[in-house]
Amino acid sequence: MKTLIRDVRLVLEHGIRENAWLTFADGHIAETGGDGKPEPPADRIVEGRGLYLAPGLIDLHLHGGDGYDFMDGTEEAVRRIAAYHSSHGITSMLATTLAGEEEETLAAVENIRRLIPEIRTCNLLGVHLEGPYFSQSQRGAQDPKYITDPDPAQCERFLQTGCIRRISMEPELPGALSLGHKLHEKGILVSAGHTEADYDGICEAYDHGFRLMTHLYSGMQGVHRKGAFRYGGAVEGGLLTDGMAVELISDGCHLPGCLLKLVRRCKRPEEILLITDAMRGAGLKEGEWTRLGSLEKGQKVIIEDGVAKMPDRTSFAGSVASGDRVVRTMRDLGGAPLHEAVAMMTANPARLLGLADRKGGLRPGMDADLILFDGEVSMQTVWVGGECVFSADEK
Repeated sequence: MKTLIRDVRLVLEHGIRENAWLTFADGHIAETGGDGKPEPPADRIVEGRGLYLAPGLIDLHLHGGDGYDFMDGTEEAVRRIAAYHSSHGITSMLATTLAGEEEETLAAVENIRRLIPEIRTCNLLGVHLEGPYFSQSQRGAQDPKYITDPDPAQCERFLQTGCIRRISMEPELPGALSLGHKLHEKGILVSAGHTEADYDGICEAYDHGFRLMTHLYSGMQGVHRKGAFRYGGAVEGGLLTDGMAVELISDGCHLPGCLLKLVRRCKRPEEILLITDAMRGAGLKEGEWTRLGSLEKGQKVIIEDGVAKMPDRTSFAGSVASGDRVVRTMRDLGGAPLHEAVAMMTANPARLLGLADRKGGLRPGMDADLILFDGEVSMQTVWVGGECVFSADEK
């Protein structure tokens, strides 16, 4: 069955095509057109009403939402997280863990692996291990009792699950550079995060296969003094290293607009990724208490001012953002044109994961993961593999 979405503005990587249309069939994009090109016949017609049609958003760093976390290790958690975030435009994600006991983490990873072929509301692309190989001083809200140096044998046990696509770790730890190089050779995306590295350390990490900065500015130092002299930090290393991608939590809380604009000045547009870094508090009400990590062993946090905070309110404990929110914020506070902000959560992550032939664009043959939204980046309809998984008309 062929579906025609007509009267839309196609959000392409390098601009917006007005007065356009798109068709899809059998889960893939068939054709796009506009500017007078006749609409083809179709079995089903969707009226776009002049709204924006873009590829589905891809989040490479997402822990949970709707009161659930991937570390819960349950089928219900995975299904609820996927359904909640797809309703806000995310059609593909890397399920992200936190530093925890090996047995607990493996159980969570195995649960995700088992459900990858079953979840239809969102594409589970695999797992992102955020920890436990981090700096204690830059661990952020990660539980200190689980932070450890890299353990190649343990890492191999994680890899044997067959679904690890990304690992974030501190490149300054003993053995981290050699492990990063081996992981890169195996096709794993290696990220520098929660790190004490300085500018030179990030440059060296890049030479050993690290290709991404985990939530730039958060969990890392910037320019600092040693004695009387100033040195560049991990932030400057990420901004100045050509080829090093950076991810931003553009929720309007973790980073102010001036820093979003600074990153755009320093990095090529294709090197910037937007993420939610959402934890289970995404979708919960202001003032609610919840937990970061698993319900059984996670740390207590509060949802306040549009973000999760530690109980003493001295630091953030994760984001409660959604995909539509981070794109809107990058446009409104970061000054990015809409098509550029969308590409930061579509084409750019797809390239980094080696999926650019299937996802992140609107070319014929690509997966029909599509989002239809208005000028406020509010989702009206979301399709995953050509199947409608959310409609604002049916809320």
